[in-house]
Amino acid sequence: MKRRETLRLCEMMTQEVERALTHLRRRPQPKPYYLSYLVRDEHVWRIQARYGALHASGGYRRRDCLTDVRVGTRRYDQVQEGGLNDNATDEESYGYVELPFGDDLAGVRHALWRLTDARYREAMEGYLRKQADELTYVNTSRHLPAFERRAPARDLAWRPRAEVDTAAFTRLVQRASAKIRAYPDISTSHVEFQCRDSLKVFVSSEGTQLIQRQAYWSIDAYLWLLGPTGDAFPWTLTHYVADPSELPTLAALTREIQDAVELLRSLSKAPVVRSFSGPVLLEPGPAGLLVHEALGHRLEGNRLLSPGEGQTFRDTVGERVLPEFLSMYDDASLSHFEGRSLVGHYRYDDEGVGATRASLIDRGVLTGFLTSRAGISARHRSNGHGRSRMHQRAMSRMAVTVLESHQAHSREALRRKLVEEIRRQGVPYGIRIVRADGGETATEGYNFQAFLGDINLATRVFPDGSEALIRGVNFVGTPLNAIRSIIAAGGEYHVDNAQCGAESGYLPVTTVSPALLVAHLELQSKAEHPYTPYTYPIPWADPRSTG
Repeated sequence: MKRRETLRLCEMMTQEVERALTHLRRRPQPKPYYLSYLVRDEHVWRIQARYGALHASGGYRRRDCLTDVRVGTRRYDQVQEGGLNDNATDEESYGYVELPFGDDLAGVRHALWRLTDARYREAMEGYLRKQADELTYVNTSRHLPAFERRAPARDLAWRPRAEVDTAAFTRLVQRASAKIRAYPDISTSHVEFQCRDSLKVFVSSEGTQLIQRQAYWSIDAYLWLLGPTGDAFPWTLTHYVADPSELPTLAALTREIQDAVELLRSLSKAPVVRSFSGPVLLEPGPAGLLVHEALGHRLEGNRLLSPGEGQTFRDTVGERVLPEFLSMYDDASLSHFEGRSLVGHYRYDDEGVGATRASLIDRGVLTGFLTSRAGISARHRSNGHGRSRMHQRAMSRMAVTVLESHQAHSREALRRKLVEEIRRQGVPYGIRIVRADGGETATEGYNFQAFLGDINLATRVFPDGSEALIRGVNFVGTPLNAIRSIIAAGGEYHVDNAQCGAESGYLPVTTVSPALLVAHLELQSKAEHPYTPYTYPIPWADPRSTG
């Protein structure tokens, strides 16, 4: 969309907010007190190649709208339990979330009318259901404000759409994927480029009008090696950035692929470790994953409004939860860290609140939570972390989470400390986790309060300081035990740009962390199912092949 078209859309949305409230407020009680539209207009480009041949090439455009209709009052409305469960796909309004994106705004105006009408009726049903529930169950959040009032904001600063050189990126993925033919033991692979240009237009009945645009760029190289014992070794090289100048060149990507193949070959010969409990050194990437899963999700303020959540840190503000040499904050206004672009950055959240720095932990002491406009205290103020992917209600989510070290140990010093800890505990070895690509956690009160990290690369470190590759394990634990076992931190930071999934959808997030030495962490066996070998060779490894 061009600037002029976007401004016309913004004005039409504002008019529809006023028109809808004029009519809906004539209805019987409870009346709507707030209405907002967040229209997301996205262009997506995707190019994938396998062994030099194009497998996918094209793009698409889509537009959706997050509509928030609130009935009742700012003290009491229809939203229950922080809105964590307001993500159903069987509601009538879900069928109207996708909007047309043609130049004629009449179709968009009609779609907003259908969506708003459905959302209003669902809000009324939710309000009555909430009152009915309170006949049986105590509403533990009844004394808290339902929705924070904010002064209107207006920011229509324009940023043009991302310019994507599809020809150049097509050449890059084709040539990079063709290089993988040099490695016949890589039986499946692809190289993929993606760009997602997201334009957001937000208006509300408070008078807020906001326009913001962000593009996300990625190049992934996927490799899959089948080892001699039938064990599979998947590996993904990922570059996910907000600045395309940070994407790798063909030469750089080719070197990364070569290094990854050599590493996978070594891993396929490494011994399997089924379980472990003892000292672990997490390099900065895996340390960030531990922070994200064990701490970050449990500091999302909306979870404090749900009785079904474990609420691990609800009553610990002002208490020590980490060693005093660590602090933690989340600052969505931070666009770069040590020269790296951060995909978790934004100017305004999905409730129209400006991004700010949220102090979470100060030298080990819990100071606050990530907050949206849902009230978690009598004097509540949102710190701009209300986020949503599509139709889900916005809730407090991580954006740019930074674990700050006040120790700054070098890598060599941390490794020496790991060896000292191995000797002190009298265990046969410790573990150094070099890479972990994903994780998950359970935060519900009825579930186990635990987290898991998917380890891709780890070593055994012996009391004499020697080191050897291992495979077959993931790290697990309970949040309090894990974070209270941290005994040292490094001074070099790793920026991890990734996607995070939770109740309000998958969102771009950034975690920045130093390495962490943990006195006690548990590892468990991966679920693995060996494959039978292929019945005949891959074409470029077969002397009979003519191609």
